[in-house]
Parts: sequence; C-alpha cells; structure tokens
Amino acid sequence: MSSDKSSIKRQHRDTMFRGHFKNPSNFLQLLKHCSKGNTVLTVDDIEPFDLESAVAVRLRRNDVSFITKDNRLIILIEHQSTINPNMAFRLFLYYIELMQLWINVNNINLYGETKMQNLPLPELYVAYNGAKPLEERMSKFCLECEGIKIEVVATIVDISFDKLDEKESSNALAGYSYFYKVYDESKQEGLTGEEAFDKARVECMSQGYLEGFIDKEEFVMFYKDILDYDTQLLKEGEARGEARGEARGEAKGINSMIAIVKGLQKNIPLAQLAEESGMPLVEVEKISRELSPVT
Repeated sequence: MSSDKSSIKRQHRDTMFRGHFKNPSNFLQLLKHCSKGNTVLTVDDIEPFDLESAVAVRLRRNDVSFITKDNRLIILIEHQSTINPNMAFRLFLYYIELMQLWINVNNINLYGETKMQNLPLPELYVAYNGAKPLEERMSKFCLECEGIKIEVVATIVDISFDKLDEKESSNALAGYSYFYKVYDESKQEGLTGEEAFDKARVECMSQGYLEGFIDKEEFVMFYKDILDYDTQLLKEGEARGEARGEARGEAKGINSMIAIVKGLQKNIPLAQLAEESGMPLVEVEKISRELSPVT
C-alpha cells in the first residue's frame, strides 16, 4: 500500500471537508459562495441527505449533500487537482445512488401501478481548491439517442482563500480555505504533512478561524487516525483472509463491503451475505447496524 504523502493529504482533506460542511450552517456559507449569493435558504430549510456511514468513509467520499424544503437535492463535492471532464458524470452517478436511497426511505414501489412523482431535483457543484488556476467553470455530461436524452451540468467554483469575497473569521468557508492555504504553503516550504498540519492549525487559531471546530481534541485525533488509515484497512483485510499483497488486500476489502451494502439494500439475509462475502457474520451485523438509520 502506497505511503505517498499526496495520498495522506487527499484523505485528510476529504474527511475534513465532510466533517466541516455537513454542519447545515457551514454548508449554507459554502453554498452561498458556490451560487454567487443566489440562495435564500436557511438552516430550517435543509436537512442532510447522503450516504454517510463507516463504509462510506472507507470508500473515501468527499461530498456533502442536503435536501431542501422546495425539493432540491444539492450535492457538493470537493476536488483538489486539475478538473477532469468526468466530474458531471461522477456527480450524476452519485445522484442516482442517493435516489435509490430516497426511494427506500420513502417506501416507493417502482414496480407498482402508481407513477413516481416529486423526485428531488439535483443541483450540482464542484468546489475546487487546487493550486493551478481554474480554467473551466462547468462540467457537462450529455447522452442523447432515440428515446432518451440526459444532460447533466455541474458548476465548478474556486474556493481557494485568495478567491473568496468574505474572509471574516466567522465564515466557515474562509476558515477551511485559510487552513489549506497555510497547509499547502508549508508543504511547499519543505515541512512534513504533520508539521504543515500543526502549523495550519496554530495559524487558524491565532486568526480566529474555525473556532469551535479546530480547537477540539477530536480535530487533532481525526488527523492522527487518518495517518494510520492504510495500516488499519490492511489489517482488516488480512484478518478476513482477503489480502494478498497490500493493494489487493485493500481492493478486496472494499469490494466485499460494497457487495454487503448492496445486499442489505435488497434485504438479503445477513447469514447469506456473510457466507457469500467470506466476512464473519459479526462484521456483517456491525455494518448492518451502522447503515440501519438510513436504510
């Protein structure tokens, strides 16, 4: 399993993005910037609606999504490197996953005689926080043939600190962007990932950014945990007898968890899932409990 520092950097960015912006108030500040101020939503108008779970975290998701009272599903995903042309398609696939969850939550029978109505409408954003200048402002995916036409557009927004209009210490987006501005600059100066992280944390505290989030003991601990991410995942794979080499162990462990999640959505008995995946029944039961609030 690779010990490349960029991998560690990506992992803690993803976790911090979700951890910070899954808070409705923080999410709205991010949405305000992404929509250029064209939002009148309040905290009472939105509620989280995503696939967050222990399994989802292991799959390294870096997105947040909220459903609104006016029936929109707003999905925000962060991307740190050069924007690729498949971002709209990726968000479209995630929207489909969320709609599968929405159908289950609302007990909708797709095979019944009643036509499905009021499907939440997607609103898709990519929050870019990379070092290179942002050239594209949209990502599009189109599919058109006889009998079907799909067009997906995702708005790409630069959230780097220097591009923000609001930089007050109370602004959740400004605090997040300032943290990674200091972090990236420190890495360029030759600091290690952990040294850069510590420096960015101290700088944020001195400037009043991320108050109530960055000064918590849990904030430091989550970073320490993520540094051990690959090691923990490998041990789990080996314990299940699925790891043959580091990369293969990770891939098999993840594939098994994906298969179990899909099986749970189809109400397949836990004992059957354990037998088919080769995972101990107690582990399958644990995953089932973790997913039960949203399934």
